[in-house]
Amino acid sequence: MKKLTLLPLAMVLVFYLVSCEGITKKETKRINTEQTGYSFERIFVVEEGCSVDTLEDCTHVLLEYPVFEGEKMKQANSFLNHRMADILGFGDAESDSLVDLEKAAQNMLQDYREFKKEFPESPQVWNVRMISHLIYEKEDLVCVKMVSESYMGGAHGSLNVSYITFDTTTGSFVHLFDRIENKELFLSLAEQKFRRKRNLTPEENLEKAGYWFPDNKFRLPANIGVDSNGYLLHYNPYEVAPYASGPTDIVIGFEELKKE
Repeated sequence: MKKLTLLPLAMVLVFYLVSCEGITKKETKRINTEQTGYSFERIFVVEEGCSVDTLEDCTHVLLEYPVFEGEKMKQANSFLNHRMADILGFGDAESDSLVDLEKAAQNMLQDYREFKKEFPESPQVWNVRMISHLIYEKEDLVCVKMVSESYMGGAHGSLNVSYITFDTTTGSFVHLFDRIENKELFLSLAEQKFRRKRNLTPEENLEKAGYWFPDNKFRLPANIGVDSNGYLLHYNPYEVAPYASGPTDIVIGFEELKKE
């Protein structure tokens, strides 16, 4: 499968804004790739009266995600669907059925309207943006990078990156660390790179330095992805440090893991 070149965000928004009418403006657009393996779907829901220039001042939801074709990848589609629904607060952990994401987006806007009725003087503007694209397609693996940015009240918004890898022969989620042959070397490289990123010496105590590693024991992030350069490790805010510390990104090249 080849990577899809996505339209610039502004182009997508213009298309949706001029194509929709009503209390909310919405459009679902399937974009076919050169391959038959997957396509991309976009859902954009926004309050009436908004334009591209005023989008930051308008409550809106933007979803952009791959849809895989074929019976084998139904599980992958369900995984991505429920991940987005959960972020929108519309998930159902007990259901295997796909969530209507357009309805979930509209539900979020309705929640905002109810909030404004109760607090009409509030300057808050809610938004959720989830942009996903394929960053790796080789042999039996495909890796999706999902960037979700949201604000639904509070002191600040949320920005999270998820790497989601699937086995293309089964559609099941893959824990990449399970596929690493030399796990000890992988962990050692990850800790070395984390310390360098955070300007910590090899001997410095992680807990005393303000990082959330119980008993000073380094651990991998929840998010491990893969691209043509190697393995991608991403610590989201609040994962091992306060929000103000920001995220931490680490790359472990394939060649580094071949060293004895």
